[in-house]
Amino acid sequence: MSLVTEVFSEAELQALCSSHKGLTTLLLWAPWHAPSVHLIKVLEAIAGEQKNACFAKVDIVDLPIKLTEELLVTAAIIIALVFLWTYRANLMLALTGDSKLHGSFLDCVWCCCFQCCGLCTGEWTGCFTMMPCCPPRWRRQNLVRMVGKQLGLSNYTVELRNLVVGDLPFDGRADIFLSVECSSNPAMKTSVAEDRQAKVIHYPEVLTVRLRHCFLEENVRISVFRLNVVGSEELCTITVGAMNIIDWARNPSERMKRFQLKSVDHGNLDRETPAWLLVEFGEPIEVRDLDNVRSVDTIRTTTSDMTRFTQRSVAEYKHTYYLLDSAGHAIDEPFEEDLAEVRRMRTNVKYLFHVWNVLTLLFLLCYAAFRSYVWSCYRRFEWLTMAVLNNATIPTHFPLSFHAMESIGADCQAEVSGTGLQGVPCRPSIGQVNMLCQGSQYLDSLHQPWPVAYSGYEWEEHLFGSSHVGLRCMEGICSVRQWVVEREYLLLGIILGAIIFNCLLRWTCEHRIQTLKARKLRERQQESIEFRRGKRPQNQNFYANWF
Repeated sequence: MSLVTEVFSEAELQALCSSHKGLTTLLLWAPWHAPSVHLIKVLEAIAGEQKNACFAKVDIVDLPIKLTEELLVTAAIIIALVFLWTYRANLMLALTGDSKLHGSFLDCVWCCCFQCCGLCTGEWTGCFTMMPCCPPRWRRQNLVRMVGKQLGLSNYTVELRNLVVGDLPFDGRADIFLSVECSSNPAMKTSVAEDRQAKVIHYPEVLTVRLRHCFLEENVRISVFRLNVVGSEELCTITVGAMNIIDWARNPSERMKRFQLKSVDHGNLDRETPAWLLVEFGEPIEVRDLDNVRSVDTIRTTTSDMTRFTQRSVAEYKHTYYLLDSAGHAIDEPFEEDLAEVRRMRTNVKYLFHVWNVLTLLFLLCYAAFRSYVWSCYRRFEWLTMAVLNNATIPTHFPLSFHAMESIGADCQAEVSGTGLQGVPCRPSIGQVNMLCQGSQYLDSLHQPWPVAYSGYEWEEHLFGSSHVGLRCMEGICSVRQWVVEREYLLLGIILGAIIFNCLLRWTCEHRIQTLKARKLRERQQESIEFRRGKRPQNQNFYANWF
């Protein structure tokens, strides 16, 4: 009898493995390349000497179909993932209308850690930088943003000026424009230089980019495009590191750079000289100093000589420059004073709504945590009561561990489940459990430790590295549990009422805001009617005197 068994199915393989407690070695072979006779004899000799070893061979064609299905499913998932990654831009464009994800890891860190998820912008720190002892570079600056810049999490503002390209790879004349892409922001484009030759092309724009001084920041990509009748064609491009741009912008002697552009069309004939880009990187020199505008209702405009700026409130500008439609006709709009009152009311309502939401959530979390603590303690006292009452018939060795108490509870649950029995050892009454949890005298006589809530679980002990985990149960906690049970529906009704009141509060506040807007609109309409009535008698007297 051959000691190398031939297996034809998965059931035979499982039976072979379970027939002995030793090592099972499986030899896979294909019908076009069978194992040699010498190898079989060697394996049989080893199996004859080693009784705890078992050898088997199987045709690879007879492997279970389940394995083949798993391989096919895995391959299909890998192909799908590769397809989604390859065409991710088209997929995002179809789902969201944009081919780029406007966010990065640095944006998440900045928003979560430095802006408290958008709740605090740090503008309140500007009062500290207004002092005379503050360095000029930090004067009137946001300290949170300045610290974020030093850590590479907040943006620096860099201007790209004196944009000139030359020796572009095309013949004749064409319409050329530049495109600048940085970080996860949308691409910025210059105006189109119409009907220009390839030798030298100037652009009057000053492009502003916002970059982080961090190695994780994406590079800045500057591309040259030719505008065609249908679409546009990329001619050449260059990629520059964000950290280098910031360093050049800080150093006045390193701001002007001329870069070699890489041609995109590799099939084009070699040019006599490579294309190039001349650009000046610099810090913002915008007269209005827009990065340091603190007020949200302020408009800054430059003077006619472009050397100073004027600053006035939005209300003043709205009274000076009327709102116009596309044809240049004046149209009505709400007064800024009315909008300020509505905005103030909306802000107060928003804070009130958020405060009530927080209180409701805190009450719900506190109730859930307290109820979980009470029930965890009561469950342990109930198991101990079962062990004490069953000690007369089933001797129990105290002290009991958590797993022993849990096992007693599971056995008693299986014994009395569906019987309807009350007051028996496996289903003690509330009074019997209360007698045990009123004090520790009886448990001390059994050398049983006082129960601890949330303790005894292995994953907790592995997580904290200690077996002393949990909260000690209060004496008399069983009576508290009975009080909660008697008022369970009342407490749930309070929670439900708070949620319903939250919805009603939101509806009421929205109605109040709409009422205020409608009242302001009626007041302005009444003022307009009275204004027209005040002018009408003069016109009537004029026509009466004429006739």
